[in-house]
Amino acid sequence: MLSVAVTLSAVALTVALAGLIPAGAALTVVGLAAAARAAVLLVRVRAGRGRVPGWHRPVAAGLVLSGLSTAAAGAADVVAPHVLFPDVPLAAELPLIGLFFVAGTFLAGLFHLPGQAATYVGRIRRLIDGVGIGILLFFVAWLLVFEAAGLKGAGLTAVLVASVAVGAAVVGTLRAAPLQPGALLRGLGVLVTIIAQTALILILDYHLAPGWLLLAGVPLAAGPLLAGRVLPAGVAVEAPGTVTPDGSFARYPLLALPMAGALVAAAYHLVVVGHLDEPSALLAIVGVLLVAVREGLAVADIRQYTRWLAEREARFRALVAGSADVTMMLDDAFVVRWQSPAAARRLGLADADVIGRPLLDRVHPDDAHAAGTALAAGAVLVEARIGDGFGIWRETEWSVSDQRGDPSVRAVVVHVRDISQRRQLEHALRQAARSDHLTGLANRTELGRRLGERTAPGVLIVLGLDGLSSVNQLRGHEIGDAVLVEAARRLRAALGPGEVAARLTGDKFAVLTAGGAVHAQMTASRLLTLLSDPYPVLGVSSHLSASAGLAEHTAGGGADSALAKAELALQRARQLGPAQPPQWYDEATAALLRRRLMIEQDLPGALARGELDLVYQPVVELPSGRVAGVEARPRWRRSGLGPVADAEFLPVADQLGLHLELGAWLLSAAGRQLAAWGGAGPAGSPLWLALPVSPALLGQGGLVDLVGATGFPASRLVVQFAVPDPEQPGLIDHLAAVRTLGARTALEGFGVQAASLSLLRRLPLDLVRVDRHTFAGADTAVVAAVVNLARQLGVDVSVDGVRDDDELRTVTAAGCRLAQGPLFCGPSVAERFEAYLDTQRAGR
Repeated sequence: MLSVAVTLSAVALTVALAGLIPAGAALTVVGLAAAARAAVLLVRVRAGRGRVPGWHRPVAAGLVLSGLSTAAAGAADVVAPHVLFPDVPLAAELPLIGLFFVAGTFLAGLFHLPGQAATYVGRIRRLIDGVGIGILLFFVAWLLVFEAAGLKGAGLTAVLVASVAVGAAVVGTLRAAPLQPGALLRGLGVLVTIIAQTALILILDYHLAPGWLLLAGVPLAAGPLLAGRVLPAGVAVEAPGTVTPDGSFARYPLLALPMAGALVAAAYHLVVVGHLDEPSALLAIVGVLLVAVREGLAVADIRQYTRWLAEREARFRALVAGSADVTMMLDDAFVVRWQSPAAARRLGLADADVIGRPLLDRVHPDDAHAAGTALAAGAVLVEARIGDGFGIWRETEWSVSDQRGDPSVRAVVVHVRDISQRRQLEHALRQAARSDHLTGLANRTELGRRLGERTAPGVLIVLGLDGLSSVNQLRGHEIGDAVLVEAARRLRAALGPGEVAARLTGDKFAVLTAGGAVHAQMTASRLLTLLSDPYPVLGVSSHLSASAGLAEHTAGGGADSALAKAELALQRARQLGPAQPPQWYDEATAALLRRRLMIEQDLPGALARGELDLVYQPVVELPSGRVAGVEARPRWRRSGLGPVADAEFLPVADQLGLHLELGAWLLSAAGRQLAAWGGAGPAGSPLWLALPVSPALLGQGGLVDLVGATGFPASRLVVQFAVPDPEQPGLIDHLAAVRTLGARTALEGFGVQAASLSLLRRLPLDLVRVDRHTFAGADTAVVAAVVNLARQLGVDVSVDGVRDDDELRTVTAAGCRLAQGPLFCGPSVAERFEAYLDTQRAGR
């Protein structure tokens, strides 16, 4: 429709200039085209097409009225003088009526643009600004031009209305320009349309030549096109911005220049003419009244604005004063120009210490460069240490907001938050995750991380404290913990630069050295000596021994692999006995590791494959030598492993969770074999059967249920277990439950040390088994005393591994009632052992 309207207007004006049609006819075409264009705009506004701000409806309606009045004026100029009323010039009055409507609707539309006053009082003051400007401008024009020209009638009215409308349009456009895209262009279209409409009225009123009509037709066609543009999609209707409470406080004196011009024109007129006529005086009075009303409203507006600012500042101060953050405002050089009261409360910084000085002067020297670079780069989050008023470096976090472009702020706003406590908590959490809570040494996880970060080869030493469990049993865990703390202190004091000490488990420590094998060997020997010294803690002295295993660690090697190798070497050192030198991981140890991995891989399913059987060894009475009982031990035959003793695979079964399955098989198989041999042994009393029980089966309480489920005669069962972990929960209760069934309990690996004697008193036992080496390395009187103590407690003593008659005489002299070993019969399969029983029965 726009192109059609422009084309019709251009054709009509061109034809009229050629003299082919009257000027009034061309003006009619221009007016109708503009009205049609405005009608289309109004339809689009109602349909919601495009981005339509609220000002478009009145502007569109004004454009329709402007076009229709222009068309009516052109038609009246052509028709009325010749047909209707030859003596009455209607052409000027018709556009004058249209001018009133056009000015009103245009101004209503302009005062809907963003940036105008938000309240009706403010809009009234804005309207008074425009009317005042228009009156003053008309006053100047009247004194200098129109009074002498004798302007009157429709022309005078049109000029007065146009002056007021132009003044108001200028005010509305200037207010909307910063916030509304295209506001200046639309304001220009309104001004062009009003001025062209006024010029049309003057041309018709003064009966000027038809060519003047055509000259007025051009802006009449162009003005509506500028004023009636609809915003395209994607263009913001209102730009963001903050206005005053009513949006009307003046940033510049609107009436100053028109008022000065009016005063100059009045003075000139008085000098030249000598007096003011009645219209001039009336215009001057109206202008003064408008200025007085306007200034009165401005004063009220300023007071309201002042109250609003005071309330806003009070809210701001309340928020800042109660905030835990310190707020600072910096200039372009990052010099502090203002700080919140929280600075003194949170950081002990007085205004005299900070304001007027660069913020970076209070930043730690190590952080100043990074903080300055971040501020200059516009970072929104900066971390740096700041010196407080007490000389302490505080860990702080800055939230930076660059508001130098905001006229009301014009500063870089920095919110400083003290995060010292948070950093301390994070450090404490990291330390807790990386260190042992009792000793303060690195834990296993931290040691693995350090091993992984090593870029140079080194040696890993794993140290074990032997006898710590006895300290816990005899003297309590408080003493045991104190011993561990003292051991850690000794390790920490003995290490050199670059060496790391860690606690792996209860009695195991590790040291990561940076030197070669010789240095590591010397370090391990020195640490063994330190850890073997007495521990005088909490008023008592504890004596422990120590063992060490070493393994080389290559740069980039696996941490778990190095730890596993060193722990295997430690295990080997412990097997060799106390007071042994540090043991290195070697191929033999590697073979043990590979064998252990094969056991872990093949043991599940061994029962299903029929690879497990039992071997039996008699337990004889002393000194008669008659068989009193049988020890049955499981044996595993696996291709690639050979015969595997129970001491080797039962711990693995516990780790793999196979203890219940193997325990049920052991009781069932041994029970069937015992039944097959008959009730009585060669001595005439019922044979009892000793079965090894793993710690997991005994500790979890599943043994009682298995005895009941398999139907094994409990009165002929001896539950045999190794020296247990004294911290194992429920151990005594489980042993008591086994004895309640009628079974007996036997402790393997019993010795003459204080720890073994304490177990003799604490645990519900019926039998203890002592290795023959105990007799070889101890005083006979001491052994006899231990045996006598066991008898007094109702516990039998059995000696394992008796090989010759000398050993037999020794254990018999000590008072031991039971014995077993190769001297009588070695471990045998069921058939061979049955033959041995038959021989014993025959020789009875």
